[in-house]
Amino acid sequence: MTYLGLGLIALAGMAQAEAPTEVIVRAHRFSAYAGDAAFSRVDITRDALQRGAAADQTLKDAAQASLFRRSSSLTANPTVQGMSLRAIAPSGAGRALVTLDGIPQNDPFGGWVIWAALPPEALSSAHVVRGAGGGAYGAGALTGVVDLSLVPPQALQPYAEVSLNDNDSRVFAGGIAVGGLGIHLLDQTLHGDVPVRGSQRGAADVETHGRDKSVLVNGQWTVGEGELSLLAGGYDSVRETGLKGATARSRGDQVSLAYTRAPTEERNGYRLQIWHKDSDLANRSVSVQAGRVATTLANDQVKTPATGNGFNAAIRHQTPKSEWEIGIDARTGDGESREYYRYMAGAPTRYRVAGGENSLIGVYAEGTRFRGPLTLTGALRVDQWRTSNAHRYETDLITHLPVLDLALAGKEQTLASARLGLAYAVTPQSTWRVAAYNGFRPPSLNELYRPFRIGNDITEANADLKPEPLAGAELGWRFAGARLSLDSDIFYNVVTDPITNVTLGIGPGTFPLAGFVPAGGAYRQRQNVGEIRAYGLEAQGRYVLGERLSLTSSLTVTHARVAGASGAVNGKQPAQAPDYSASVGMTGRLAKVDLRADVVFEGQSFEDDLNVLPLKAYSKFNLSAGYAFTPHMGVTVRVDNALDAAVPIQRSNDGTINYDTGRAVWLSLSYR
Repeated sequence: MTYLGLGLIALAGMAQAEAPTEVIVRAHRFSAYAGDAAFSRVDITRDALQRGAAADQTLKDAAQASLFRRSSSLTANPTVQGMSLRAIAPSGAGRALVTLDGIPQNDPFGGWVIWAALPPEALSSAHVVRGAGGGAYGAGALTGVVDLSLVPPQALQPYAEVSLNDNDSRVFAGGIAVGGLGIHLLDQTLHGDVPVRGSQRGAADVETHGRDKSVLVNGQWTVGEGELSLLAGGYDSVRETGLKGATARSRGDQVSLAYTRAPTEERNGYRLQIWHKDSDLANRSVSVQAGRVATTLANDQVKTPATGNGFNAAIRHQTPKSEWEIGIDARTGDGESREYYRYMAGAPTRYRVAGGENSLIGVYAEGTRFRGPLTLTGALRVDQWRTSNAHRYETDLITHLPVLDLALAGKEQTLASARLGLAYAVTPQSTWRVAAYNGFRPPSLNELYRPFRIGNDITEANADLKPEPLAGAELGWRFAGARLSLDSDIFYNVVTDPITNVTLGIGPGTFPLAGFVPAGGAYRQRQNVGEIRAYGLEAQGRYVLGERLSLTSSLTVTHARVAGASGAVNGKQPAQAPDYSASVGMTGRLAKVDLRADVVFEGQSFEDDLNVLPLKAYSKFNLSAGYAFTPHMGVTVRVDNALDAAVPIQRSNDGTINYDTGRAVWLSLSYR
């Protein structure tokens, strides 16, 4: 199914649609697992998701989820948009499993998530469970799960919103229900600042730019004793990240069909789902000339075709005293990068094709028992991970002779993961909980087989990478009062054999496989390095002062260090892992104006594994005010980064610092 085809479906539906006269909310998935109450859990509402410019930003504010770098998906290159939790060790491929109505959103080739494909208005909730061992959610949940749900078509009222900002950015979002179909469209053009500032800036530096188009269609129909549900979507996303000539374009489609019969006390429920994904990435990297006077094309990744297929089947038992589920799920993926590189006098001299296939097949059992104030839950998964058809072929474009031809051996490994939790309600408002778990994340095809370049930094692939397992435990306390709610825990996690970009040399110089690395650049390789030991504190709370005013807060403090490794990285803080991240928010109503203010904090982190390139701590202040002219029409003024804080997001070996976009004033007109 193509993006164009989905757009035509959406336009045809809008042309014929009438506003629904009755809203009937029907579940097309199993309810969230009751046993999740024993773990560190955050539930984000539809209202909160709609307030954010992108889903990843809302997840960062509410649950301290993060992309690899500090920038959001609105400006970041697609290859660093993988999501992680708890700041143990962020990764471009992501160390958290992200799902949408049961479909993994992690790219089949690279593991990253294209957040532009997930319009916030289309999402009804985000269920975040931190800690390893995905249980029924699926394999790959190393630091946790972000489970996203779409608005059911029966609950979807027509909406349209047009937004403009003072830097000529434009966003249109619209949605409508047509019979049993919900249709969501997003079209946005985003202009940002030049990332390099002041005297460090040169002619090589330009403004960031983004262009996104996406459509999501979901349907529900009652069939027999259950519901048949359809999900289909497509996206086309472009990012120019601040260097002249450095452009990335990602495109893809996904489709899913599922049948669900909800469980009752008298009978078990079941669910069957199949899904398919296609993606493609074109990514141009450039090298920066001395003095930042210009850029030259260094790598042209012209295509990265990838496909993913999967299915899951489950049986769910649910009564007031117990809940259990057994099931099987499988994912397969294949993809390869096709790219021109080693440019000389403006022309490429080499061509590379690198990629392979992988699969994950798992069985699981999960159960929860309720005995008065005590809740006991556990889950066990066994997965088989396999890679095959791995290849890396490089050709000299002048002689047309091969310079590298690697037929790499496949891998196969069986891995078990489990989690066990206990929650005890001391009073109806106060609950203590304790949990232990382990899980794993296999390396992506991108990490195994494809080297990459950012600016003058070159990172080599490593076909010998192993899956990275995590084991951990946590102790928490949850309080839910009439006005005050709190949820906090302390955790200890150990990641063994974490996949890390290890610095092996600094340019100028010539290195194996990578070739010449210019001055100011670094030569790195992905490696499994020792282990990462992390302990910390998480907390989130809400206090309702009255009908018109409430306060929210969220905090994660993580002490993460590399241990058991040889060389200079031992004892260092993992790259891009901040000491802390937090947010404080206020929501209120003054007369007929809805007001909101948020302050986001993030501690110091490091650009590199050696901790010689620090990124300073920052705080960012956001404001918004909304006024409803009628029950359906309203206007909102939003000021992002209202105090124009300097937010460093990247630091090169030559000392050049890139900053996130500064203050932006948005005006939105909406119909709901």
